[in-house]
Amino acid sequence: MYRTTTSVTVLLTLALGSVATTPALAQPATVDKEKAKTAKQYVDAGLAAQNAKDYDTAITLYQKAYDLVPHPVLLFNIAQAHRLAGRTDVAVGFYERYLAADAKGAQARTARALLDEIAAKQAADAKKIQDAKKAEETRKADDARKVEDARKAEAARKAQPEDKAPELETQPEIPETPVSESARPGRSLRIAGIAAAGAGAVAFGASIAFALRSGSISDELSMPGAPYDPGRIRDGEAAERNAIIAGVVGGALVAGGVALYVLGVKKRNAQTEQMAISVRSDFVGVTFGGVLP
Repeated sequence: MYRTTTSVTVLLTLALGSVATTPALAQPATVDKEKAKTAKQYVDAGLAAQNAKDYDTAITLYQKAYDLVPHPVLLFNIAQAHRLAGRTDVAVGFYERYLAADAKGAQARTARALLDEIAAKQAADAKKIQDAKKAEETRKADDARKVEDARKAEAARKAQPEDKAPELETQPEIPETPVSESARPGRSLRIAGIAAAGAGAVAFGASIAFALRSGSISDELSMPGAPYDPGRIRDGEAAERNAIIAGVVGGALVAGGVALYVLGVKKRNAQTEQMAISVRSDFVGVTFGGVLP
């Protein structure tokens, strides 16, 4: 792909030498030196403007030079400036004029390559536009199909008879007979006993956890070479103290819960409940057997 921005500067050399090498322009055999000098100044100024990306000024200066000395290479320069300015359609016209005037010129090969590049890009752009148009048409067709499908579905739904909701068989409500505390003697005591025993079991679990923490800290501080750490010693003592407190509280709650539960059982001789408390280093639980309250 060509990206050349070259503008030919050999104009005046050719013009001052033998312009008769381009008979297609029907130029005179010689060129006025003053015109050639002025044309060279225009070309130099045009090149400076083009390098500064002031393409319109460059085109104006190239055209003035061409009016004085109509050498074909100036048509190539004008085409270059139009192409760099983004006016590829105008550039194509000047490239073709240059090739028509000097088909074997120094820039003829470059001009043809640029024409091919422009044509390829225009074809690609046209294809993109066509593809986008087809995609838009496809999208519109899909939208129209979806709308039509929805319309048909709605029409079919309206055409169907409405189904009657099945009648539900209702059962007469049976009023609940409240059970008085006198019909379940000792129930409140048994519930309170279970709750207290459960809380005691939780306290036992906390006691075991604190005891394990205290033992871990003690083992850590007793290791050979272990540094003296007052903070860790205080943590161990606090854990040991919490283990004792939780154990005492847990024992009291369990004992009280068992006592309450036993009193409740005595008030309900017709039913038998059994309760067992399991305590291990890794598990604390309360199990019940029989009919619960």
